[in-house]
Amino acid sequence: MASPGGDWFVELRDVEFSYGPVQVLFGVSFTVERGEVLGLLGTNGAGKSTVLRVLAGLEVPRHGSVTFDGRDVTGVPAEKLSAAGVGLVMGGKAIFPDLTVRENLQLAGFTVRTGLQDRMSRELDRFPQLKQRFDTKAGSLSGGEQQQLGLAKALLLDPTLLCIDELSLGLSPVIVAELFDVVRRVNADGCTCVLVEQSLNVAAQLCGRAVFLEKGAVKFDGPTADLLERGDLARAVFLGAKNGHKPETATKRSRKRAR
Repeated sequence: MASPGGDWFVELRDVEFSYGPVQVLFGVSFTVERGEVLGLLGTNGAGKSTVLRVLAGLEVPRHGSVTFDGRDVTGVPAEKLSAAGVGLVMGGKAIFPDLTVRENLQLAGFTVRTGLQDRMSRELDRFPQLKQRFDTKAGSLSGGEQQQLGLAKALLLDPTLLCIDELSLGLSPVIVAELFDVVRRVNADGCTCVLVEQSLNVAAQLCGRAVFLEKGAVKFDGPTADLLERGDLARAVFLGAKNGHKPETATKRSRKRAR
């Protein structure tokens, strides 16, 4: 847990969740402090992505509560949470491949009543490569460009909480560094961030605090540097190569797009 008296922005308390008869989250509890970048770590299948889906309102826990900015938002649907400031970049599913970059951004901003063009221009300035590929179908973009587009779609709505599912998956260290720089700048502007990662080495570059999940339960909550010293847990995470790469699992290899 975050230290007592911390400026908690998000809290999950005793969250349990099942896909049909299969329970995947078991009493998950942690907080996210306002303005921090939290790493949500664990091996494949530990429940990390499910936690993000619960946070974003895409899934409703069967037990427990979710608090966002002082309000109980348990069961509040995703579209209302999005309007309230919760942004989500879903791993491998953040874009519409058959739509152009322009159309992806327009669709992401369909709830924006005024100033959509200004917001789109802002995101294109943030990601110049997308400006060059503005009328290109998203499915033809490189892996790095697709992640940029996924981020741009989420940032278009000015979130105060940004949840990102495996930003670094399948990308070169150079591209990962560029994307992390964007997250740092967004965070410096006041956006609280929760990043799902499998690689502890990658997460340590950006996240000051980490929550480690194993089989749907929290096994560690504290400074990322302390997790690096926990050999029993670190061995369970893909530490990755020194350059920041991490190995792929069979289930995620099909999602990889080479840059």
